Amino acid sequence: MLLVLLGVLLSAKPAPAAKVFVPCPQATPEWSAAHERLVALDAKLESLPDGVDGKPGVAALRELLSSRCFELSREVSEPVPEDVSLLALKDWWRRGGRTWVESYLELGRPGVRTVVLPPTVREVLMLDTVKPDHKLAPWLCAMGDSACVKETEPWVVRAEAAFAAHREKEAKHLASLVDADSAGEGFGPASCEKEARRKSKRWRYPAWRLCLSSHGDSVRMLPLTGLRVPSEGWLVLRGRRGHYSFCDEVRAYHLGTGTAWVSQSCSELALYEDAERVGKVDVKTTDANRQARVAVGTVSREALRELTWMLLLSGELDDVLRPAPLRQEVPKGFAIEWRELPDDFTTVGGVVGGVVWGNSGQTVLRWTWFPPERGEPLSGDLTWPEASDPGDDHADTLVEALEKTFQAGCPTRPVPVDLLDFTRPTTVNEVDAPEGVSHVQDARVTALREWKPPPGCTVPGK
Repeated sequence: MLLVLLGVLLSAKPAPAAKVFVPCPQATPEWSAAHERLVALDAKLESLPDGVDGKPGVAALRELLSSRCFELSREVSEPVPEDVSLLALKDWWRRGGRTWVESYLELGRPGVRTVVLPPTVREVLMLDTVKPDHKLAPWLCAMGDSACVKETEPWVVRAEAAFAAHREKEAKHLASLVDADSAGEGFGPASCEKEARRKSKRWRYPAWRLCLSSHGDSVRMLPLTGLRVPSEGWLVLRGRRGHYSFCDEVRAYHLGTGTAWVSQSCSELALYEDAERVGKVDVKTTDANRQARVAVGTVSREALRELTWMLLLSGELDDVLRPAPLRQEVPKGFAIEWRELPDDFTTVGGVVGGVVWGNSGQTVLRWTWFPPERGEPLSGDLTWPEASDPGDDHADTLVEALEKTFQAGCPTRPVPVDLLDFTRPTTVNEVDAPEGVSHVQDARVTALREWKPPPGCTVPGK
């Protein structure tokens, strides 16, 4: 019996050791072959025609990542979803996906080693990717309609440049307020290294790498979109602009002709000075000092259409963790190796968030676009005159650019009073407007309705 038991023990296979994934040394044939496969994949992705399903590209990418010199990439959980569109895949590859894949070859070179975290795949807003009842569906380009997409390319370039400048400004502002690496436990790469060093040596790199992957500030970006030029209909802006000095306004712009109708009631906040009401708004005096006026003329149609396009997209922005690849030097003493993690493996993650701010000088305007032929109107809110949201901030810039093109003159379209009845202004801070602004705004619409053209000026269709 003892001999039988001993025989079983000797014949039993030991438990297989967990496979360890490490970089390929550069001076090896397998490294050179891996580099050639990377170059081939790059050429294949670029050669795939627009509109083709992204699955062949994803399959080719995953095949490459499963090969020997790229196996370490399993440290990133699904960098590209299987059902990603080819448009999003190509965008991801060009924005840093290729850089991330190539980094696994770079880790095999001698000297200082740097890991790369891949960019986040962006959302796609095209006719092929939305449900038929999506509010923007009638104005979206099909995925393969390159001519349609190119119509608004200059606007996309300007918007993305504005978004990038906004991110840089916010990053500098945040850096001036707090050192991310010393803000507290779980913040920044330095904290990731500190936490990882508490692990045993074999788990330090995985713990550090996992912590890095969840670190960062989410940013808002345009989706990959082909939204047609909104060339007809009316854009209406309503609300209060300004704080101590302000104007309650109704503005109506015709996208087809550039016709502009502007109705304003401007004043300055009058404040009580007696002890019981000091600092509170004297509504009666404030209203008595109002100056009302109506201005009629034209604005640039191109600027007006670009503004409307941006406003329509403002509710479709994409929250992206990493718009570009993130590079981080591997801490000294960390062996670059990845193995299957035990179920009870834990690490302190980074912080994902964004920058949100405001000030007392901000107000909110309500915008409404009335498409031609009585289409369903679309509307939203716009923080004015600047905003922490990059979409609103860019739209504010476009509003200012549009209004600089205003030229007084005879209108080429009658004021759309029937449409204005379907719009409402946003509320104003109760401190600034204790009695609200509805009556003032109603009066602004009435002023447009009752406007009389000066001598020699006629209103077509009226």
